[in-house]
Amino acid sequence: MLVAVSACSVFETPELVSFKGYKLTKMEGSSLNFVINGVISNPNWYAIKVKNSSLDVLVDDKKLGEIQLNDKVKMKGRRENDLSVPLTLELEPGAMVKMMAWAIRDSVNIQFKGPVKAGVFCIYKKIPIDVSKSVSTKNGIRNLFKNP
Repeated sequence: MLVAVSACSVFETPELVSFKGYKLTKMEGSSLNFVINGVISNPNWYAIKVKNSSLDVLVDDKKLGEIQLNDKVKMKGRRENDLSVPLTLELEPGAMVKMMAWAIRDSVNIQFKGPVKAGVFCIYKKIPIDVSKSVSTKNGIRNLFKNP
């Protein structure tokens, strides 16, 4: 138990090394299920588990919906982890209309915001996430149903 407590006190946040793409697996009502693939580096000497978490998805400061991690994700310590992560995006009412309006623009700013619960053994810590990225809508809309 002492090892677990000391491990969390010097917890270093894992970093995204590369994004390898995504695949839409199911679209039903206001839910989109997809899998994202990427490489994440865990600088800690111990494995980290990320529990089911959810983040708000904002496009140009307007809430599009909430993205949820469907399964726990385990990252081995002191290495780059090649991961495929299943996610579900629950769209807000009227989100499809907003998406059509954004589709005619050249680019939009997408923001993911909220806490992610990660830890080791039975000790977990909420890590605040606030990531923004400008995305070309022309490529994004064309590739929505394909792997980029």
